Amino acid sequence: MHLHEVIAGLSECPAETMIFAERIGGQFRLESAAVVLELSETDLSRPVSEVAAERAPGMEYFLEASIALEMLSELRAKPLTKRPDLAAIVEMIISYAEHDA
Repeated sequence: MHLHEVIAGLSECPAETMIFAERIGGQFRLESAAVVLELSETDLSRPVSEVAAERAPGMEYFLEASIALEMLSELRAKPLTKRPDLAAIVEMIISYAEHDA
């Protein structure tokens, strides 16, 4: 699954999940492979890099699904004339994950 597909389907994910994605050329991209993982208490007590290596090989922590879902919901709530398309929304979430999270 690609990052843009994962983000588009977030409303179907349990609240306590994290998104892991691959970097392409050192960056997260729309077409980055991605997964959403529900983490156990044991997983949460370990370094996230260890969890990624074990459960999402080749990927790294991207963002908590709840944060991405909140951003997605806010952007989709804008009036139709001001609402960005999915690609633009994903780019905004990537920027947040890279610079603000």
